Amino acid sequence: GCETLLLDGGDMFQGTPISNLSYGRRVVELYNRLGYAGAALGNHEFDWGTDTLRARMAGARYRIMGANVRYTDGRDVEWIPNDTLIVRGDLRIGVIGISTRSTPTTTRAGNVVGLRFDPPAPIVDSISRALRARGATVVIVVGHVGGFCGADSATGCSGEIIQFANALTEPIDAIVSGHTHSTLDTRIRGIPIVQARSSARAIAVLDLPLGSGTGLATAEVRPVFTDSLRADPAVEMLVSAWRDSIAALVNAPVAQFGEGMPKTAGQFKLGNFIADAQRWAARTDVAVMNNGGIRTGVLQGQATYGSLFEIQPFANILYGASLPGAALREYLERIVARTTLNAHVSGVVVRYDPSRPAGARILSVTMSDGRPLDDRALYTITINDFLATGGDNLALPPAATNLRSLDIIDLDALIDYSRGRLQPVMPPTDRRLIPAPSE
Repeated sequence: GCETLLLDGGDMFQGTPISNLSYGRRVVELYNRLGYAGAALGNHEFDWGTDTLRARMAGARYRIMGANVRYTDGRDVEWIPNDTLIVRGDLRIGVIGISTRSTPTTTRAGNVVGLRFDPPAPIVDSISRALRARGATVVIVVGHVGGFCGADSATGCSGEIIQFANALTEPIDAIVSGHTHSTLDTRIRGIPIVQARSSARAIAVLDLPLGSGTGLATAEVRPVFTDSLRADPAVEMLVSAWRDSIAALVNAPVAQFGEGMPKTAGQFKLGNFIADAQRWAARTDVAVMNNGGIRTGVLQGQATYGSLFEIQPFANILYGASLPGAALREYLERIVARTTLNAHVSGVVVRYDPSRPAGARILSVTMSDGRPLDDRALYTITINDFLATGGDNLALPPAATNLRSLDIIDLDALIDYSRGRLQPVMPPTDRRLIPAPSE
């Protein structure tokens, strides 16, 4: 008996063969069929450039919104909607979309040239006033802006979406969050905020009562299991046809894995394995792999092209460069400067003291041949194009020379390396970024 809206917190297109091989077109077709009302503009919506993004927007029967995305001179971007006013029965529902301010460092920098991502709260305040003046019964923000809470998903919350909620001055009825792949089911200054993890593993249900005396809004993030919902026949037929069209490619066997390698936080075996694959493919002294480019884990048993694709779906290109040992040490210092390590290395073992000031944490660096890093020697390094263009703020130091594309796609390096290993493939067991006093 309620009016309902389907909203998405952004990053709709990236990560699966069905979507990526159609540059997101299939997701738009699915969302159109499901009747989505609006979505936030995620950083990964830019991954195939603005021309492809504009094509996806043109095909969507729902608005993909980023109100705080502006041209660098401050002008509003005419092809990125700020909001939508949806009429359902007697209701007029205002929805405002916002994007994370970290977008320039969480997609390739070249994909957002000419754009800037402004603080969203003042912009949302202004649009909210305008929507209510146009008769909006409720105003909802859908943001590809994230945060984290404690184990209960409700307390101890921090992050960009929490800062945004605290900075608002106009009343907002609810916030649908995205970007951090976390569970948020909290309330900040009376505003319910939800985030339903990622990859359809959960769904957030907001119930907004209307009129005076009807009580507070309620929210619940519900886990979704494949056996908990009956497939919609029309949607299942559609997705099955797409799956069948790429089955020969996706189901091609690559390698047998003797152990699973899950993706976790910080340092994990899969990150080291991928860094090893890239150093092997590029034949360099060192390789660095960013954690954000690893989307899921490896399962024990047969790995196919499709299962490895979902680990590295971005088609990042490997780049090579040369740099003096002192510059390599500087680069490694930047990697261990973070509270939570978000990169993996191959070809070096770094011992560091996280209690020291950032920039002075490294205790020792040992190369793969057992020799200590020589500040005066010249070393070669492999990174992907996302890092090479400043992603995760891990562009190489100015002293690096001969930065060049190696014309190797990261997924191809992973596939070839996995296929060429002794079968079944076993994960690396060595530690590479070692905090003191651990040994």
